[in-house]
Amino acid sequence: MSSRYLVVRRGEKIRVQCQRSGRCCTSGPNVGLTAFDVCRIAKYLGVDWRELRGKYIIAIVADVFAVPALRGVGTGRCAFLKYEDRVPVCTIYPVRPLRCRLYPFLPASPSVRDKVYVDTYCPGVGKGEEIEPPWKLLDIYYDEQRRHYERLFELVFKEGYEPLEALEKLIDEVCEQYSTSIEETNASNQGDKDKQ
Repeated sequence: MSSRYLVVRRGEKIRVQCQRSGRCCTSGPNVGLTAFDVCRIAKYLGVDWRELRGKYIIAIVADVFAVPALRGVGTGRCAFLKYEDRVPVCTIYPVRPLRCRLYPFLPASPSVRDKVYVDTYCPGVGKGEEIEPPWKLLDIYYDEQRRHYERLFELVFKEGYEPLEALEKLIDEVCEQYSTSIEETNASNQGDKDKQ
């Protein structure tokens, strides 16, 4: 990694406080997504994930894999970023992609879970109180990445799907599971209310 990045290991702390500059949302597009990110965004917006294609999310075919990513507008501004009184606002903040939630912490590798990189391009680095990196969120990120790419690998190499077809099938599967788990949770909650 370049000198622009600091290394923080488990047990260490660093000063980071968001300055609401929007710099992280205007220097892309460079945010790769998982099927889980896509489904959370679609659910939040109340649309089928296919309605996000092209307008908000693109797929980059890299050899035999299609990688979903946030779409950049103009000079690289995230398509979900807007300004209110010149203050940057994420229109999907509660369900923003895990990479966005983690920033300025950058995952090192799913097999190296005891360190993260910190992007000093972020104006909030060095400000505020000392904090530990969001290790639990990093674990969730790594788990979703693993599940995403393992299934994508199966679809391409074992089931014979072409890259974009494999990605679409994967997103369909994850959104269906996500929808089912939400419905089961709602049904369970309703059952609990009926018992009261």
